[in-house]
Amino acid sequence: MTGAKKAKVVTPEEAVSHIQSGQRLVLQLCCGLPLTLMDALTADKDRLKDVEIVSGLQITYPFLEEALEGSFTYRTWQCAPPIRKMLKTGRVKYIPMRQGDAVRVFSAKGPWPVDAALIQVSPPDEHGFCSLGVSVGHTLPLALGAELVIAQVNRRMPRVLGNSFIHLSQIDYVVESDRELLEYPSAGKPGEKEIAIGRYAAELIPDGATLQIGIGAIPEAILDGLADKRDLRFFAMGVDKILEMVEKGVVVSGGEPKIRVTEILGSRKLFDFVHDNPMVEGRTLPETINPRVAGQIPKFCSVVSAIELDLTGQVNAETVKGRQISAIGGSFDFIQGALFSEGGCSILAMTAATPDEKISRIVPQLAAGSAVTTPRHSVQYVVTEYGVAEIWGRSMRERAEALVGIAHPKFRDELMKEVKSLF
Repeated sequence: MTGAKKAKVVTPEEAVSHIQSGQRLVLQLCCGLPLTLMDALTADKDRLKDVEIVSGLQITYPFLEEALEGSFTYRTWQCAPPIRKMLKTGRVKYIPMRQGDAVRVFSAKGPWPVDAALIQVSPPDEHGFCSLGVSVGHTLPLALGAELVIAQVNRRMPRVLGNSFIHLSQIDYVVESDRELLEYPSAGKPGEKEIAIGRYAAELIPDGATLQIGIGAIPEAILDGLADKRDLRFFAMGVDKILEMVEKGVVVSGGEPKIRVTEILGSRKLFDFVHDNPMVEGRTLPETINPRVAGQIPKFCSVVSAIELDLTGQVNAETVKGRQISAIGGSFDFIQGALFSEGGCSILAMTAATPDEKISRIVPQLAAGSAVTTPRHSVQYVVTEYGVAEIWGRSMRERAEALVGIAHPKFRDELMKEVKSLF
């Protein structure tokens, strides 16, 4: 990007008229998706051909509707259920990469540089700065390097502080909006298994920890188990449950921001909480989903999940029978960062078996074609509803026996036979 831009206020239709066929566009993800710009862009389908959209996890994928085939494809590092079926068609191009690499991969010097950014921001302050609000991560740095920047300025986008701002002089076209943001629903009330996992995992997290935790029933159960902790901080993702942590005094205000996030996935209540709140700081991907950054934070604790792991500690969080159903995300970065952190811990939390209890999630060996999302030497604690296995620094047999001890009881004898055979 060279020189100052004009930030001309236009209609959504005029704004997207500057998008050309064959270009690559970057979007914010999840709650940050600029819906008004999306409506105008998809309505312009007859003019546009082979436009490639770049982003991560979305709540909705309006650019992949059946009628839009030929106009838009999607290049992404996530693999959510709504788009799995499109992997073989070519409409979705999944890259098996760390989320933390997104800025490098899609920057001007990367293999897939973006031409334009379609973003949603808060209204400008008196100095002309707009916040990217609930979705800063990859979008802010890529927008700052894009030739064309179109911003949906939404009165309902919270003004998140920190490194989350773009100036009007860095925007080409502004589309004014007053529209509710997409909300990310809660996983619902955790069941007995998740509650047990939450209790075991919470015991590993010390007072004063900086916690990275994802979305879903198990993360919510873990947060429920932290009610008696004090002076916790949150890193990378903001979710509704954090509000309860603040209300219970688990997260206290004062001093530096205690909630540093690239993305905020939740409800309007959460959006209102983060607005102009000095407890909250927006950050870009290189400043968060980065093991070198996380590793410098004392007591950095990472909680990730998996589809399965084998008796050596290899983790598959992506595939079932060789079929891609999930993604790497930030898991490897956070696991490695936790190992670097003084007083930190890395927790892999999952149920011991599938919901019908017919298949163990702890297996003798990963099947051929399975992804190894996390190598065995990086795994520290594994938690199921049956307890905790600490495997980092353990021998092959020691770690295998520890994992058998937290497997579902109906599979333990079979797994122990494999231990004796393999090790």
